[in-house]
Amino acid sequence: MRIPTKARTASEVSPEDKRVKLYGTVVSVSPGEGKLVLDDGSSSIELFLNNLDLIEKLDSYRPGDQVVAIGWAGSSGVDAEIIRKVKGFEPSRFRQTLEVWKNVRSEDKQPQTNN
Repeated sequence: MRIPTKARTASEVSPEDKRVKLYGTVVSVSPGEGKLVLDDGSSSIELFLNNLDLIEKLDSYRPGDQVVAIGWAGSSGVDAEIIRKVKGFEPSRFRQTLEVWKNVRSEDKQPQTNN
């Protein structure tokens, strides 16, 4: 069974989210440690790569690259399963979209009143 991802900003990620999707800009790459740091404008977060195929591809990432990552939220970062370069990422637009969805979801949870 696949657990659905929750789109989050780096500052919102918590272990309770389980599986998350993040968009951001690579700040640093550490192939020897199997990690990279991602910044989405809200905060920075470490992405840990435990898959040998992903670790081998770390050399192709550079600071400034825009990426989408999917992985498991932890207390010290995200254990990434998937990382892909993207073009045209706009952090502020992404945060605005998440805010709109958060508002829509909170309105859906409020009890309906009959007038």
